[in-house]
Amino acid sequence: MNGIINLNKPAGMTSHDAVNFIRRLTGIRKVGHTGTLDPMATGVLPVCIGKATRLIEFMEGGGTPEDAIKSYRCEMKLGLVTDTLDIWGIPLAQKAPPWPPSPVIRRALAIQIGRQRQIPPIYSAIKFKGKKLYEYARAGEEIPPEALKEREVVIHNITVNLIDEDRGLVAFDVDCSRGTYVRSLCHEVGQQLGCGAVMCGLSRLRSGVFTIEESHTPESLEDSGKPLPLLPVDCGIASMPAVALASREGEIFRNGCVQRIQGWAHVAGTGLAPAAGSEPFRGTLPGDPFGPIVVRVYVRNPSGRAFIGIGQIDRNELKPIKVITI
Repeated sequence: MNGIINLNKPAGMTSHDAVNFIRRLTGIRKVGHTGTLDPMATGVLPVCIGKATRLIEFMEGGGTPEDAIKSYRCEMKLGLVTDTLDIWGIPLAQKAPPWPPSPVIRRALAIQIGRQRQIPPIYSAIKFKGKKLYEYARAGEEIPPEALKEREVVIHNITVNLIDEDRGLVAFDVDCSRGTYVRSLCHEVGQQLGCGAVMCGLSRLRSGVFTIEESHTPESLEDSGKPLPLLPVDCGIASMPAVALASREGEIFRNGCVQRIQGWAHVAGTGLAPAAGSEPFRGTLPGDPFGPIVVRVYVRNPSGRAFIGIGQIDRNELKPIKVITI
């Protein structure tokens, strides 16, 4: 069994629990998820099965910027700071109302849009020397400063859905890059407002091409009367440029060999185009096709085309990066 399940993770289930759930459901051991979700968060968690696990690194941002965009619906509580940056942590500071007025809150959120330098929370799944940061924190061990280096993230958009000044609650949607911590975003907004803030609810609405509307709850997956809603192994990298090979060139790729791109010329604005009388490759590549550029690779067959892996085009050569034989 090879493919991807778009799981709608419930609150209280860890991402590791989700992997174990799919293992039990399918009987397949080779299972992995993309993009850890906090235990109390809900929403989209793509779970890869079998040979789809080999594409996780590309689904998590090795493909295109579009593949890496994630969207969340967040609830934020003003007047509180905790060690985990969310409402489930140990309180470190509290501030009583009144809260800043709505226009000030909106400005503090708008300032976050764009490229930002973000320090990851100490309670996170980032690994340092083979150990996750939350494992250091839970054991009461000091986390080395080099493990908490600032990282660049991109906040593409923030839409405010609700500001309840009486209760100090703010709800908003955010589109952001891979690696963004919404908890850290809430903490930064609280710092700017001068009252502190924590995340008190989070749901992931989108992870790349996977959306909440097309996700499946554990309960629906356990319905034995229905086949599993397996998505193709390559659906998570659908916005990556692609090339299709003829049968002979496909075998060369499957054997892991570098091959020259014969019969193709660069045409400005259209990527690659076949020279007269020859078409060993078919595809559309952005920019300079003599790269390097990473592409999905398919082989043409009587029924259409079959996905066979990830390659890199550099100058006039195609080099296999991942060969996927299903």
